[in-house]
Amino acid sequence: MKAVIAYLLLLLSAPTYADSDIPPLEADEGYAVIAIYSKGYSENIVLEGSGLMNSHKFGPLNYEQHIEVMKLPAGTYRWSEIYERTGSVAQGNILKIYYDITDQDLSFTVQAGKLNYVGLLMIDKMGMTMRTRLLNRTSIILKILEQDHSPYLEQYPLVNGIYPNDHYIGFYQSHAKKEGAE
Repeated sequence: MKAVIAYLLLLLSAPTYADSDIPPLEADEGYAVIAIYSKGYSENIVLEGSGLMNSHKFGPLNYEQHIEVMKLPAGTYRWSEIYERTGSVAQGNILKIYYDITDQDLSFTVQAGKLNYVGLLMIDKMGMTMRTRLLNRTSIILKILEQDHSPYLEQYPLVNGIYPNDHYIGFYQSHAKKEGAE
């Protein structure tokens, strides 16, 4: 029992993220807060940016969320497709089911030298039907950033990559500073 308690204390005292050593950004790079929630199974979720080799895949997600801070070249990005494989390799009937979402307004901008809030990609799947939305859940994502990725907030200015003229991030940060001073 003592060994189990010692192991748990060691596990709980270990840092959960290596954010203290944030890699520096190049002149044309920014950090993006990637947030995805899939209600249903989404095997591969594709994010496309301009330029060569600027495609990123996330997943699989099954009734779960994915949040990470990711270094990306500055520019415009678009969630482009979600796909999954069905069938069997042994039986030779592998199929890819594509959900092309390029016609939806699921885009955002990454500014160089900044931490970019890029919304929450919400995927709602039921059987073969799917609905995707880019939601503005700033307060929720900011709270998760404070808890899990605070060094990014301390090191880089935070901007809104989906609604650049939205003043909520500034309001939230000034409110958080006031609460911290009390």
